[in-house]
Amino acid sequence: MNTQLETTLEHYATALEKLKPDESAIEVEEVLRVLNARDAVQAALKEQKSIPTCKLQKVIQLDTALRENAVLINKKIKPEQFTQWRESIQPSAEAWWWRLDSLAPPHPWDNLDWLWKLLYLAGWTANISLLVNIATRFLGSGGVGLFGAAAVTLPSILTLLQASSELTKAGEEGFEKLLEKLKIPKHYKQEVKLASTLAMSGILISFWFALPAISDIYNRNGLKNHDEKDLGAAEQNYQRATSLNADNVEAHYNLGNLYEDWQDWEKAKKQYQIAVAGGLPDAYNNLARLYIREKKYPEAASLLAKGLEITNTPDYKKLEVRYSLFKNLGWVRFSQARYTEAQEKLKVAIDIANRPEAQKYITNPGAAHCLLAQVLEKQKQSTAIKQWRKCADLGSILNPDEDTWLHLARGKLRKAGK
Repeated sequence: MNTQLETTLEHYATALEKLKPDESAIEVEEVLRVLNARDAVQAALKEQKSIPTCKLQKVIQLDTALRENAVLINKKIKPEQFTQWRESIQPSAEAWWWRLDSLAPPHPWDNLDWLWKLLYLAGWTANISLLVNIATRFLGSGGVGLFGAAAVTLPSILTLLQASSELTKAGEEGFEKLLEKLKIPKHYKQEVKLASTLAMSGILISFWFALPAISDIYNRNGLKNHDEKDLGAAEQNYQRATSLNADNVEAHYNLGNLYEDWQDWEKAKKQYQIAVAGGLPDAYNNLARLYIREKKYPEAASLLAKGLEITNTPDYKKLEVRYSLFKNLGWVRFSQARYTEAQEKLKVAIDIANRPEAQKYITNPGAAHCLLAQVLEKQKQSTAIKQWRKCADLGSILNPDEDTWLHLARGKLRKAGK
């Protein structure tokens, strides 16, 4: 009597014989019959304790015939259909016959897989480097904030997911399942990986180019905090702005202003120096003023002269900066006992301050009058008392530079009976 193994082998052989050599004649039912017959053979092999060599040879011979027919079968049965069958049958890992689609000859696109892998790894490495650069800029500002955390976290997660699909077996299997769900043929696997890497590169590069714009947002937030006297938040936002874009001269200048408000002269000078390197006229003026405080008059004069040269263009509209540059240059010349030059510069500053379009922007118009009064006194001119009056009327004790001058002005006016 035939054993179960012999019977299943006969069914297997019969099912294989019914497969036609022409793929157009192969029916889906015939393919399923062959695969089902092979399942039965496998079950019989497991149940039989001792398998004769001739039977093993028969199994190997029939399996070889099935593999040879895999090309024809794959032309009729698409990989997506095999995937659906596997989802329904749930074959064991050893049931290779349910994966005949993987035995198909390489797709022409697979011949370039080495190139796609190389480009993918290069792009992935570049993405990691770019992500580290972006994260370092956010984290190097003393606190990333909610927006910064989101900006760093999202690209990090996407990049790590890509790394997982490449470096771990579970990630690779997950990626293949995703391709199956999206009904993307396996021969496009490396192409899809490269495309996803390039898409991630595009996102990161776009984000990197957007850093100056994000830096400007933080700078504007810092200015708002500064105006509202929320100085701690202002400092943090300015620092974030300069960390994201080291060339944001406005943010460096504003941070210098903040440190000057705190009378931290050294930190203020450092920020002004960076802004000066960026060609910001306001920074030339403020840094020169700090040099005047340190009695470094030649250095201050050089900065002020360069600032005036930069602002001496028809399209330059910030009259308050021109006023401050002339006023401070007059201060330098007064301190150097070059009174004629000092008088000339201070008069130009006063003329600018008297212009209606400039008055609402100039917050310290009395400073130029205070300095001019001192210059005129050194020149023994009686018009000095008029300038002392202007100094007293327009000066402000809130300006540290003017405190001493206002005291002098009141003394002079009392002495003159004014």
